Amino acid sequence: MSRRDARRHAFHLIFQYPFFPQLNAEAVARTRLDYYSGLDTDEEALPRPKGRDAEYVDRAVWGVHDRLNEIDGVIENFLKDWDIERISRIDLAVMRLAIYEMLCEADVPLGAAVNEAVEIAKEYGADESPAFVNGVLGNVARAIGKDRK
Repeated sequence: MSRRDARRHAFHLIFQYPFFPQLNAEAVARTRLDYYSGLDTDEEALPRPKGRDAEYVDRAVWGVHDRLNEIDGVIENFLKDWDIERISRIDLAVMRLAIYEMLCEADVPLGAAVNEAVEIAKEYGADESPAFVNGVLGNVARAIGKDRK
């Protein structure tokens, strides 16, 4: 399995966050179990993550959960004439994952986080999703890059 596939697993799990009236640790844990159970029965699903890939998925899913307010604040700071509530759930999940990576995964270059997010947006989002995600995350990456220097 590749990091790209592991990101897709993390994206699928993070995508489910808005569907919970109360997003707490129990809901995240239950969603994770249900998601992995579904992988075992769906022949067309991505292979179940193992080893370092499984560790990455867990780190990303729990990292986004634990830093959700901070991550959403970053998104809101870089929206122009747009409200976070108007962002599609797919685009929001993609950006949450990418911003988590930019802030917390030191081994992921900022550009790679943006590029991988755009690829996921192409696969799962609307026609305008890749450009929207790229625009927001490109600005986030530039700001984070300046802070790292």
